[in-house]
Amino acid sequence: MGAELKQNRLVLVSNGEPYKHVYQNQEIKQEKLAGGLTTGLDPMMQEDDGLWIAWGRGEADFEVVDQENKVKVPDDNGYTLKRIKLSEEEKNGFYYGFSNEVMWPICHTFISKANFKKEYWDSYKKVNKKFADNIMEELEEDDLVWIHDYHLALVPGFLSGSDAKTSLFWHIPWPAWEAFRTIPWRQEILEGMLSTNFLGFHTDSFVYNFLNCAKKIGAEVDFSAREVYYQGSKTRVENIPLGIDYQRMHGLSQDEEYLEKSKTIKENYNTEKLVFAVDRLDYTKGIEERLEAIRRFFEKYPEYQRKVIFVQRIAPSRTGIEEYQQMKDSIEKMVGEINGKYQEDEWQPIKYFYGSVPQDELLPYYNAADLGLITASIDGMNLVAKEYLAVQDSGVLLLSEFAGAAEYLDSAIKVNPYDVEALADSIYQGLEMPEKDRKERVQTAQAALKKYDINWWRDHFIEMWLDCYE
Repeated sequence: MGAELKQNRLVLVSNGEPYKHVYQNQEIKQEKLAGGLTTGLDPMMQEDDGLWIAWGRGEADFEVVDQENKVKVPDDNGYTLKRIKLSEEEKNGFYYGFSNEVMWPICHTFISKANFKKEYWDSYKKVNKKFADNIMEELEEDDLVWIHDYHLALVPGFLSGSDAKTSLFWHIPWPAWEAFRTIPWRQEILEGMLSTNFLGFHTDSFVYNFLNCAKKIGAEVDFSAREVYYQGSKTRVENIPLGIDYQRMHGLSQDEEYLEKSKTIKENYNTEKLVFAVDRLDYTKGIEERLEAIRRFFEKYPEYQRKVIFVQRIAPSRTGIEEYQQMKDSIEKMVGEINGKYQEDEWQPIKYFYGSVPQDELLPYYNAADLGLITASIDGMNLVAKEYLAVQDSGVLLLSEFAGAAEYLDSAIKVNPYDVEALADSIYQGLEMPEKDRKERVQTAQAALKKYDINWWRDHFIEMWLDCYE
């Protein structure tokens, strides 16, 4: 590994765990969970024998742990995973409540969707304290405690009385003060985060927003040095964009079995052009606006009827929340209306799929698609954009200018997802682009994706974090 930890042990702290245990055919099986965090950090943790602390939510998670709720993963030669058990009340208040009904909508600037219940805040504080207590139980001299994401913003503050060297990486957007200030407990959240030594975001704009918020609560902020002085402590704030496992992704584009699956997908759809979009069901993903643009595309460019198929896959999310069910119903109604108006014989303009699909089954679609559509209304980064380009040789990416990835992928066609007319025109532009231009764009993107991959992100973060103590 490139990251130089020297004598330091890395203690990773996240809401989601890297592995879960489930019952399968009356046996307990271990499953590795997908996600950028696991991809980037699991290999290093195995090599350096670190400690990962996370909420254990697999159905058999606590059947395999010892008396301290620890288990070795992925095997006895791996590293230690310490699982934190949450009650139903804690899960509902901390996770479904404050994390998903306050932090998520506010950070994505959907203020009207926030639900500022006092009991949510109380639960969030309680669970963050529980995480901090579990860290304190394990803390050894010279440990590096790397905390992740919006679920655990208060943890650094609860550790501030210790000698722990802490950092926090924020995986979603950080909003402007005008949005963040609506949270009644904004002061406490910022104070918790400013107790850490090093703080990372995906983009420059998120860094600026955070520094401005810190200034608003009375911190001394050096915008050029990106340093915040507050209550006797100093926090360095940097943008370090999360990358993908480029070598694995690009390797797929050379793999015969993978390419055969991709070819089969293209043949099964029997169309000149295939456009692909995959999203989790969420109001931040801009799915309804995208469908409106597809409707307008067929109105403006009727020559593409019967020549292009849009494949839209949606993964379930927060299925117990009524608003999400209403969103699903609205999307399905729009798909039905567009198909009802334009379909002919065996051609259907939109192929819609709702349900969870393993990443390995999705990946051949990335290669098969002539056009990738990522039109989120706002996104912290969006790794699908990077994965799509990594396996392509001539595909065109349409990317929302409000996704973090847009700051780094200059070869994509940038779109405003709220501008239906321009989005329809951009779809046409992407489909009409000459092959030479398409290939050049992909090659430019891949050079950057290779250089700034998941390993660069991990090593660069740790290097800059350690610099704080020089």
